[in-house]
Amino acid sequence: MGLFDKVKKMAEGFVPAQQQSAVQPQSAPLPPPPVAEVSEEPEVDLAGFDPNDEDAFFHAVLHMESDGQYGGTEQSRAEICARYGIRDRSHWRTVKESVYAVLAHKYGSYDEVGQREINWRTAQMTQHMNTKVATMQAAGGFTPVDGIGLEQWAAINAAIIGGQTPEDLLRGAGIDEARWKRASDEWNARMAKDTTFAIAQVYGKAFQAASAGQYGRYAREATAARAENRELALEPPLPYERYYEIMLEQKAAGITGGDPVAALAAYGLTITDWTDLGTYYGYFFARNAVRDHATYQAIHASVDARMAAKYPGVL
Repeated sequence: MGLFDKVKKMAEGFVPAQQQSAVQPQSAPLPPPPVAEVSEEPEVDLAGFDPNDEDAFFHAVLHMESDGQYGGTEQSRAEICARYGIRDRSHWRTVKESVYAVLAHKYGSYDEVGQREINWRTAQMTQHMNTKVATMQAAGGFTPVDGIGLEQWAAINAAIIGGQTPEDLLRGAGIDEARWKRASDEWNARMAKDTTFAIAQVYGKAFQAASAGQYGRYAREATAARAENRELALEPPLPYERYYEIMLEQKAAGITGGDPVAALAAYGLTITDWTDLGTYYGYFFARNAVRDHATYQAIHASVDARMAAKYPGVL
């Protein structure tokens, strides 16, 4: 029995019979998983992992394969090895390749598994950031300055960027210019010193929530979807190819000393619109980039070539 016959048999044991037809590969047979040592028939060994609990496997990969703030430690790696019966690094490579192969069969492709893993990691990052925000809150980092809270400061800034008159906004809020300057200076100082980016996170959400731009609801939807680790409920407001083209126009304007605002205006966009679109497409791309990487590579190559011809020697 070959590797993928073994994988198929294992996968069928983890997928209900009524779902098996939906998880068959869509076209050509799945490519074999990368292996450290080539043999006639790579070993299939899931150790203690259950492919129906892919989150546990993704957690193990993160800790076994990376270090740093969001990665593993010697202690966490030792705990994972003990929990799942991993004997050594060589055994881990075999187990990792085997579980990926079973998941690829279950979901139809390695790309789909990769996308699910990226989505899981995005959720982990969101949880980490929420913890940092809570810690900052408990430490008094969001205490209002002269009665001006972070959310109010962000909302007024969003209105100013959106074209409203600062004097009218401050007058309507009952804030004099001296008080506004003190608050702005302090919030900017706090944000600059905050290496956790918790203040910037809360500010960004409040800024987007107050956006009155034509794409404000797309930014708010992306922020909500990221917080809930779900798919977007709104279809893209313009083709991704168009968004990437505008991004390169902005880059060209910056390199050549042009006016980025004028570059946006040529597409009927304001700074607020571009900020909101960036929030939406940042999450949209992250949610699809691995699954549809071939599509995005083709789009990037096509637009890159077109823009390089438009701006020779610049892009």
